[in-house]
Amino acid sequence: MKKMMALLMAAGLLVGGCATDSSSQSAAKPSEKNPEIGMTKEQVVGLYGPTESRQMSSEGETWIYHLNMGEAFIPFNFGYRPKTRIIHFDKDGKVTNWSYTK
Repeated sequence: MKKMMALLMAAGLLVGGCATDSSSQSAAKPSEKNPEIGMTKEQVVGLYGPTESRQMSSEGETWIYHLNMGEAFIPFNFGYRPKTRIIHFDKDGKVTNWSYTK
């Protein structure tokens, strides 16, 4: 009888540990917004956070956000295709254009 209770408690902890909080999922939704032309670098950082992938050119700066990098490390994920958001800034630090791969 004690073993059965212990197994039921362990199963309950396992199932309960896999539950997600819906409020944590809503925190990720602002990153789904698209940037707007004319946004500053500070506004983009506020929207998506900082990025480590930056490229400088004579026209300005390009920031690359890797959106699904964690999926690359899932074993046997042969359908992995990188998703990126690329944002181009002019010399004044304002968004000139952007692209998004799905």
